[in-house]
Amino acid sequence: MSLVKNKNTHSSNLAFAFIEWLTGLSYTTLFTVWLLMAVGFGAAYFGMSYVGESTHSPTDLAEIADPFYRFANAMYYSIITATSTGYGDITPQGISKLFAAVQSITALLVFAIFVTKLVSHQQELTLTEVHRLTFEDVFHNTREGFYICRKDFDHAIAHAEKNGTIDFEHWENIVIAYRHLQTLFEEIPDFYANDMHNYTIDIKREQLLAESAHRTLHRINVMLDTFSSKDIEWATHERSMKELQELVNVISTITPLWEERSPYDLMESFADILQMKERMHLKIMQNIN
Repeated sequence: MSLVKNKNTHSSNLAFAFIEWLTGLSYTTLFTVWLLMAVGFGAAYFGMSYVGESTHSPTDLAEIADPFYRFANAMYYSIITATSTGYGDITPQGISKLFAAVQSITALLVFAIFVTKLVSHQQELTLTEVHRLTFEDVFHNTREGFYICRKDFDHAIAHAEKNGTIDFEHWENIVIAYRHLQTLFEEIPDFYANDMHNYTIDIKREQLLAESAHRTLHRINVMLDTFSSKDIEWATHERSMKELQELVNVISTITPLWEERSPYDLMESFADILQMKERMHLKIMQNIN
């Protein structure tokens, strides 16, 4: 019982290994395998028509005197069998029934794998295009997010310069902008997660993204300097200080990861971002103390 079970398991493993081998073949190789099988079985049917009384060859083959015409009919029957068309003008008999059955199964298996690989390839192309379009949209949204945050900081700077103070609405916008920037920075490494998204931004887009990040952090430093020059005690605003400190922590974590995942040599851009972050951190420490 155990021996039979082991034999069955071994046969199953061989079948799966054969199928995996076929799956790994290219389209051209799969078609070549299918074609060679059709030629091979056609040659077998042709040979059967010359053996004994030809009771094991497909019908009517033995009755054809011209060898070339007989071989052509054998190939015709083989292809009809391989494609499961079955017109019925030539039918198997004797041992050729077994050959026809084996050919039908193997030919359909190869053809099914060929079609499956073709459909799978098209699905991969479609999925890759969807990912590309999605991340193109995310990229533009990220840059737009940096721009919106800069506009909020610009409005706060203009209000401080004009009125010498910051009202509740502008403080709320500043807090929201800090939170938004935290999210934007945390999403940047996803642009380089190829195994997951099959998408990586090119060097021009990365330069634009790094520039947006740098300009936004520079604008924060300008805003804090403006507040200080107008004697606005921004460090005492607990909510904005909490979000600003969290933003500094996020930038400290994300920027090295961003630089590590980036396939481009933009060390200066990352250094500028970290420099802006250090200036922010220094201002925070000076005002806390």
